[in-house]
Amino acid sequence: MAQVPFVSSASSDVGFRSPRGFYVGMALAALLIIAIGFAPTFYLRPRSLAPLAPLVVAHGVIFTAWIVVFLAQTSLIATGRTAIHRKLGFIGLGLAVIMLVMGPLIAISAARRGVLPGDPLAFLLVPIMDVVLFAVFVSLAYHYRRRSELHKRWMLLAIASILPPAISRWPLAVNRPIVVPVVLLLFLAARPVADRVAGTRVHPVSLWGGLFLLASLPLRFAVARTEGWHRVARWLTGA
Repeated sequence: MAQVPFVSSASSDVGFRSPRGFYVGMALAALLIIAIGFAPTFYLRPRSLAPLAPLVVAHGVIFTAWIVVFLAQTSLIATGRTAIHRKLGFIGLGLAVIMLVMGPLIAISAARRGVLPGDPLAFLLVPIMDVVLFAVFVSLAYHYRRRSELHKRWMLLAIASILPPAISRWPLAVNRPIVVPVVLLLFLAARPVADRVAGTRVHPVSLWGGLFLLASLPLRFAVARTEGWHRVARWLTGA
């Protein structure tokens, strides 16, 4: 019943009400969230804006490729093409590793140039934590790749962990920060709700992993204001 990178299974459930189809739907939802957030400044960036740095463009391309692989992997499992799924899984893992390297480099560079919102040194913790949580969730998903019930839920948490930057760029969210946790909550609640609709218990990974991810949003802003974090941020940026 696996629907995400690195899983093995064989079935042909493709309807979105099926367990396999559910993950295809979630991958499409993530793509939509990201497209809405980054279309104005990346995918459909107007020529009137200054060109993006090559590293930022490369990061955007790798990031998009990982999401597309996520969708491809869910679709392959939903249609029973597990052999292709296994081979493609290594590409997804490679892209994730590249993202883990590029993400902090871009965040630190942005903080150094003072282009992050508010206090750049404080805000630096936000993208750093996005990368850390993504790394944790992907690592756990890979570790449990032969246990589909764990694997697919860790992968869903991994994709959820990289949605806040896109949500925060929605026009609706620009002056309404509450939109970010609300949309993320709706995304994270989909799996537990589906569990209950199916008549099964809510899986601990979906419940506690989702709550941990949501709790990390206010927590990282609280830590970001501390002098201890500012010392770390100054070391990272050379300020």
